[in-house]
Amino acid sequence: MRTTAFTSPHSAEPVALQVFGNTAAAHKLPVMLFFHGGLFNCGKVDDAHAIATALADVAIVVCVDYPLAPRLHFPDTIEVAYQSLEWVNQQAAAIGADASRVFVGGEQAGGNLAAVVAMLFRDRGLSGKQRVQLRGQILINPMLDATQTSPSMRTTVDSPCRIAWAEYMQVASNATHPYVSPVNSCRLGGLAPALVMTSEGHPLRDEAEAYASKLLLAGVPVQVRRLADSAQPLTAAQHPTFNEMCQLTRQFMMA
Repeated sequence: MRTTAFTSPHSAEPVALQVFGNTAAAHKLPVMLFFHGGLFNCGKVDDAHAIATALADVAIVVCVDYPLAPRLHFPDTIEVAYQSLEWVNQQAAAIGADASRVFVGGEQAGGNLAAVVAMLFRDRGLSGKQRVQLRGQILINPMLDATQTSPSMRTTVDSPCRIAWAEYMQVASNATHPYVSPVNSCRLGGLAPALVMTSEGHPLRDEAEAYASKLLLAGVPVQVRRLADSAQPLTAAQHPTFNEMCQLTRQFMMA
């Protein structure tokens, strides 16, 4: 692993990136830009180490230490997230990455940022010598509905997501913005193919699977997998289906 950073006009501090994988490999590898789990106001980049290490033999994994709410919030957070993709676009050759095989991924709040970066890529594109091609989005129990109206969320008592959403959105009316709540977007066509992984009893399960259904209806290729429950996040090495989750991710990226 090596650590680097970029500066952003949207963040008071440099944004750290941790790069995993063989950056000196003879053949350039696909690259996954990964946003760690947590609920916008919690979580740390170290939480992504297990999945980054597990995939480092087949891909370059760039983990983003994005600033948390309420220190940084919408829309500045998504701009920082998109700048991370711009960094990959500029540095692909230097880190041994194949700019034509770029994936975005994330868990929980990081899954939201991955989905939104895929939207921003569709809407804005990227310029530069490498001309990144976004091949897919990997969403792991993603937070996608700031209105928190899914059945699995409504049955959750005292969910910490409620405070996290409030600190991230700042203004309640932002809850319906498609870059806040992708599941409520009316324009999902043209997005990169998706792998959506949920766990059976997770409060975010239903909004993630609803998003997968809407992507399919919009003509976006989608794979959906519901995995077993655990007190650990899906990306934690201690989770009983961690190896299965990693294998599904490998297969999606290698297809």
